[in-house]
Amino acid sequence: MNRSGFLAASTAVSTVLLPLVLVPASSAGAADAFVATLSANGESRTYSYDSIEDAIDSVSGSSLRNLLPSYTDNAPATAVFNLRGLGATIEYPGAGADLVLKVPAAGIERTFTGATRDEAEDALSDYFKGQGASDVTSILQAAVRETAIDPVAGNPDSLMSLMGAADFSQGTDALGRSGGQGGTDLFGFAVEGGRGTAPGGYDQDRVTGALSYRLNFEGSDAAVLFDLPVNWIRTGESDSLSGSLGVGVRVPLTDSWSLTPAVRAGIAGSIDMGAAAVVYSGSLTSDFRWDWGGWRFGLGNMAGVYRATGVSVGDYDIDYDLTNVILRNGISVSRDLTEGAAPLLATVSFVDSRYLGDDLFVEAFDEVSVSLAKAATAGRFRFDRIELGVAYGFGDDYERIMGKLKLRF
Repeated sequence: MNRSGFLAASTAVSTVLLPLVLVPASSAGAADAFVATLSANGESRTYSYDSIEDAIDSVSGSSLRNLLPSYTDNAPATAVFNLRGLGATIEYPGAGADLVLKVPAAGIERTFTGATRDEAEDALSDYFKGQGASDVTSILQAAVRETAIDPVAGNPDSLMSLMGAADFSQGTDALGRSGGQGGTDLFGFAVEGGRGTAPGGYDQDRVTGALSYRLNFEGSDAAVLFDLPVNWIRTGESDSLSGSLGVGVRVPLTDSWSLTPAVRAGIAGSIDMGAAAVVYSGSLTSDFRWDWGGWRFGLGNMAGVYRATGVSVGDYDIDYDLTNVILRNGISVSRDLTEGAAPLLATVSFVDSRYLGDDLFVEAFDEVSVSLAKAATAGRFRFDRIELGVAYGFGDDYERIMGKLKLRF
């Protein structure tokens, strides 16, 4: 075995473990995203990286001699990875070929053997490619439980949480109401952007664009609702994309109260972070509205079941195997600030979100928002209604501020 053998094992672990929780620093004073400490023959060196590609390239092939010149193929050696709190270690505890993998947060300790270290490393690679599928799932679940930046679940900017927010918005959005008289079908577009911050100094910047369509039934407020939100998230210098398609049916029970059952399917993926999953859900949203003394009130309640399942990426099978119930309850208060056919409407709202089921880093999140909405009356580029808003969210040491623009055509 040549000097790159120990590194091959390090790279194999990095390929599966590191992407799950890698968070590059995006501002001065932020914690390092990936820290690797290599030790052999009394020498120890620590290296920090901003992306998985840089991390793996830096410790591959001929780079090993520069990173750890004291390493030999017959000496004990250790590689300790600090993945923003989710630690992993691989080591050759003796001069032989036995290779030991430890991921304490996932309760994993495995020993791989072979006639040579090359064979032990091959066994480790096969383990991550399928033979250790249940352990890989345990590592993924540890990532969403111990860290707040996984793109699939565990934080308000993950796919699972954003799908819950989209379901709630679809069922309670006042801009989507036809006023009880049916009317023309409506197209909508919304864009929002902002930043979330998590413990450890990690930032998540997100931009979301969403298309929506309301197919009205004549003479009633019943409608079929479609929406397609797409999310771009940057965690430090790592990018991830996610999106979902939701279909709901708004069923008015009275002039003030409606129910919206909905189904949704989404996908999240990140080359930088090495994460991917398919999430699907079913939800039911209640929307109750009433007027009193010139004020308009809204009460929204939603319950949904969200399931994150596996996908195959190259030789690797990634399965989060998560099932969570999301509860969202909110209240809004609105009032016209001007008079006329198209008054300026101000709205203040509060939404509380709870995540039940499998353990997640953020299991409770609240959001306060303020918005201004106005119907259009004239103009070359005519739209039916426009809304501008800002929101501040907080919960379980995660904070976020967002701005939003919504248009209805």
